[in-house]
Amino acid sequence: MAKWLILIAGVFLFFNGMTARRYGYADPEQHCFNMDYIKLVGCFGTPTGPSLVVWGSTLIGAGLIA
Repeated sequence: MAKWLILIAGVFLFFNGMTARRYGYADPEQHCFNMDYIKLVGCFGTPTGPSLVVWGSTLIGAGLIA
């Protein structure tokens, strides 16, 4: 049963990471991400933050699937 829950969590994280959007604003300078399916939105002061969130969830999901 646990392996199915881990697989479901992995697919969920991988799918949300792959479909997330990253965008930025010029004034004030903000770099944001948006995961539409779980309605998670966040903004950072540098472009590294949204990239880490999006790629982190994608890679963690892929690791759980593997």
